[in-house]
Amino acid sequence: MTQSAGDEESCCWVIDHLQEFLHGEMSQDDADAFRRHIAACESCMDEADMEAAVSRALKRCNRTVAAPLQLRSRLIQMHVSYRSQA
Repeated sequence: MTQSAGDEESCCWVIDHLQEFLHGEMSQDDADAFRRHIAACESCMDEADMEAAVSRALKRCNRTVAAPLQLRSRLIQMHVSYRSQA
């Protein structure tokens, strides 16, 4: 991304890659360009702040729940049975 902050193409790029940035899936160069853009563009900063807050809320709500022991046993039996038939 080489466009300047406030440039419509830059804003579109930032919005399109927001989740990638929030999840640390962006190259260092792109992440640096992303940070520079949102530091200079208030509307993109607001959008990034809102998405980051939503992501944090979802992480708090997303708890890992273990499958019941009986279900796990049945799945293992099915897997073993399937493998022996193959």
